[in-house]
Amino acid sequence: MKHLIKISAIVLLLFSTARAQQLPLYSQYMMNRFIVNPAVAGTEDYFTVATNNRYQWAGITDAPRTHILSVQGPHATKNIGFGGAIFSDVTGPTSRTGAYFTYAYHFNLTRSSKLSLGLSGGLLQFKVDGTQITLKDAGDFVITNSVQSVLIPDFGFGAYWYTDKSYVGISVPQFIQNKIEFFNTTTMSLSRLTSHYFINAGHRFQVSNDFEVEPSVLLKWAYPTIPQIDFGAKVIYQEFLWVGAAYRTQDAFSFMLGYKTKNDKLLFGYSYDQPLSSISKYSFGTHEIMVAARFANARSHRRYSKAEDGKIDVAESELIEDKSTKTTVSSDAEIARQKKISELNQKDKALRNKVRNLREQAEALGLNPADAQFEYSKEYNAAISEIKNVYLEKQNLENQ
Repeated sequence: MKHLIKISAIVLLLFSTARAQQLPLYSQYMMNRFIVNPAVAGTEDYFTVATNNRYQWAGITDAPRTHILSVQGPHATKNIGFGGAIFSDVTGPTSRTGAYFTYAYHFNLTRSSKLSLGLSGGLLQFKVDGTQITLKDAGDFVITNSVQSVLIPDFGFGAYWYTDKSYVGISVPQFIQNKIEFFNTTTMSLSRLTSHYFINAGHRFQVSNDFEVEPSVLLKWAYPTIPQIDFGAKVIYQEFLWVGAAYRTQDAFSFMLGYKTKNDKLLFGYSYDQPLSSISKYSFGTHEIMVAARFANARSHRRYSKAEDGKIDVAESELIEDKSTKTTVSSDAEIARQKKISELNQKDKALRNKVRNLREQAEALGLNPADAQFEYSKEYNAAISEIKNVYLEKQNLENQ
């Protein structure tokens, strides 16, 4: 006798179909913006490999399970970015798997802001395993005795405006709306891809030397559903530890925490969603785990190209990532060297915060922070010069 699918799985399938939501949710979109918008590719100086794994509505049989592995980064010398991802989204007897590639071009709008336009293209496979379904009409052997799948192309695009502290993006995945044809019939309730519209924005506020706060918002809409909005914020301690919370309308509260290693190479994130609907009576909530690795700092060799004339842009002059320290310290000289490097790192961070604050003050007045008209131009220029000196001193120490 064929396996009788659990009632809960049927409810889940009908729920997702009725709302026309074909794309999975991600609670940690703040940590991996690339999975929301292809234009994010190349906005940072390094390549990032990240995996997000979402286990929705734990405790309910055949609830959605989503896994995605993405990679994105910049070209070393051109204003372009590349990326790609492979993913799997499974709900009961249905699954959606695929892969896509992304290309983005970045325009310099001002000294501190850029606009990125991105395109993505790939293939999707939708599959229905009829052997897991028992229909009311037991004589329909076309469905119950087969596994049906369809492979279709998919395309999306996005735009992304960003500075070192702010961003606003809009993306439209599945904008071509290709048909999905199963079982040689047009009676399926999910007959074509639905265009989705994502708008997200955020800004990072420096509240002290150790703490930053980053509120964000993500709006999601797919016709004919009611738009869904995520309101969230995270508190960041010394750029390596963060906690956050978010509210998703019509759905859940999310709680997040994360950690980034001091060398900026590895990131770990976890989120827990508590449903607000009646499904909370049957579910233990939703868990999402993210792991990311950063490597290949493609632009490090040209960061200080503008330093000599005092016009260095802080967003373009982030220091190259610290080289891995030796695991074994064999002498007092090595201990002293490592201590000095650590002190320079702290000094660099303080100088960089000062430069950013002075720049914001000048821009609020419509002035260039390096010009004499700005009251604190001397402090700004001195800090820029000192950042360069710290960088050179660190280089000398690291090359010893």
